[in-house]
Amino acid sequence: MLTFDYNTSNRKIQLRTDDQDLFDQIREHFSVENEGARFARYRGRFAARRKYAITGGGACEVGLYWEIRQYLIKEQVTVDIEIADKLQKVLKVGKDIDLFKEFAFDLREYQEDVIKKALKLGRGTCVLGTGAGKTFTTAALIENYFRNSPDKDTFKCVVLVPDLGLVTQTYDEFLNCGITFKLTKWTGKTKPDLTANVIICNIGIVQSRFEENDWLKHVDLFIVDECHKIKASNKISKIVSRVRTPNKYGFTGTLPENNLDKWSIIGKLGPVIYEKSSYELRMEDYLANVHVKILNLQYIRGPRYNSDDAYREELDFIYESDFRNKFLAKLCGKLDNNTLILVNHIKHGELLKVYLDTLTTKQVYFIRGEVEVEEREKIKKIMETDTNVVCIAISAIFSTGINIKNLHNIIFASGGKSFVRTVQSIGRGLRKHLSKNKLIIFDVCDRLRYGIRHCEKRKEIYDIEKIKYTETNIVEK
Repeated sequence: MLTFDYNTSNRKIQLRTDDQDLFDQIREHFSVENEGARFARYRGRFAARRKYAITGGGACEVGLYWEIRQYLIKEQVTVDIEIADKLQKVLKVGKDIDLFKEFAFDLREYQEDVIKKALKLGRGTCVLGTGAGKTFTTAALIENYFRNSPDKDTFKCVVLVPDLGLVTQTYDEFLNCGITFKLTKWTGKTKPDLTANVIICNIGIVQSRFEENDWLKHVDLFIVDECHKIKASNKISKIVSRVRTPNKYGFTGTLPENNLDKWSIIGKLGPVIYEKSSYELRMEDYLANVHVKILNLQYIRGPRYNSDDAYREELDFIYESDFRNKFLAKLCGKLDNNTLILVNHIKHGELLKVYLDTLTTKQVYFIRGEVEVEEREKIKKIMETDTNVVCIAISAIFSTGINIKNLHNIIFASGGKSFVRTVQSIGRGLRKHLSKNKLIIFDVCDRLRYGIRHCEKRKEIYDIEKIKYTETNIVEK
């Protein structure tokens, strides 16, 4: 017998069975190898060999219930299953209601499917490739909850977005969707109107103000945008855990590769209820086509690798390379229409801007963390209306959530090998525009120790995403 019980104090599932072998089998499946455990020490002891999504006592997040059931079916495990009444109540929070779809824009067929499945289960994770209309889908989902609320005056929903810039963007896009619920935004400068039905806020403000705003725990509906940022034990994860409503949803373009992080998202928000990839959206003509041009830069002399931090040494070398910076500036000068250059460090962005200002006649902007939201919005509007604009941006800021339709070229100027960041970065330019039918990605591959390794990882990502790429060699003279 395998029993799924529910602990009301910590709002987690309690897995119980007399079959220790079965319990160990399930727990081992929902675990990952702890990389570097042999070298890591904690309080004088070596770190654990594996990390587990289910504790040794059988506790796990509610969303893993469906994952465990799927695993048992897949492995053809025959066992009697009992679901405690307390857990039954928690699992059955969905709504069988008629779908409301009279918005300012027509719902696409897959967007209707997302909302229907979300309403039926009452929680879940939605994986929609960039350009699928996640914001519109989210607004439509909230609208359906609001219209079917027994008391519209007291209905409360919180939409959590990664950063301050996305608060304003999401707020504006919601208003354009034809919503009927009362909307407000919460930033460091703007306090929320607590009479509103839906509050859009960023992670930072919630982290700093959670304790003094007890109402956050008791909302009717909680939605996490870009939920791939939830990790096994980070601050976002803790915020989601403290919100008590079972009606929680997450939207993302890409789930993380790390299974423990993936199970953490699913555990806290619910199972994956819908997936539609960027490739499918491109094939169905919702998004622009994309082609990657890998530029292999070959240097006369590379870094010496004399320091203890060889990777940092290589980064400093490429960021300061006159050959590399001149090449990127001249490339931008030749490109038609608007270009986004993604970098990882401010120092690199500042240097590139100097080269671009010197060697091109284009409008050049640099967006970094300290640039005010209003200024970022101003630059985005310029790019939507003007041509031959170059925007340099820190990847951590511009890799998610920012959409510029009038964007024709993206340059990956800082390498990297992150699956999520690479896919999300490509998504910045996939939305269609009257002036384009294809997005060009220029992937700068430095033929150095780490540059080569990271580029090979990105090629694997392009293959997974079914994105064609070509390679060109550029030799320093």
